[in-house]
Amino acid sequence: MSLVENFKKIQQQIRTACNRGEREPDSVTLLAVTKSQPPEVVRAAVDSGQILFGENKVQEAKAKIPSCPGRLRWHFIGHLQSNKCRDAVELFEMIQSVDSLPLAQEISKRLEQAARSMPILLEVNVAGETSKFGYQPERLLAELKERCARIFVACAN
Repeated sequence: MSLVENFKKIQQQIRTACNRGEREPDSVTLLAVTKSQPPEVVRAAVDSGQILFGENKVQEAKAKIPSCPGRLRWHFIGHLQSNKCRDAVELFEMIQSVDSLPLAQEISKRLEQAARSMPILLEVNVAGETSKFGYQPERLLAELKERCARIFVACAN
């Protein structure tokens, strides 16, 4: 099956699922993952109407994104090492895999240096799999309580 055929099939599956769930198909955003795919494949997806792409390696994105059309939107979806935050902040409009407070703080520092903001998603390892990245749920809740308490105290003073 060609990329164009596969893209049309996925769009139809989205429409079908939305009809079953009484949801507007326009409310669903398809993120095409470009892992190990060359810029030519990205361009073919763009020709099919795709503009949002996900990449899981900063180094690969650093080489690929400049070779792709400039109007595309890119999300980082892989495990991010703190030493790659500066590049990630420059390349992506969202980071979907923040798995620790130190990583969130490093991203925040790099965003501040670049004078910009960016949405992030926290990755939580709810299954507790040791082979997977992500916050442990209890650690995340404790860190959020601690951070929110500090913010509340700072605002009250």
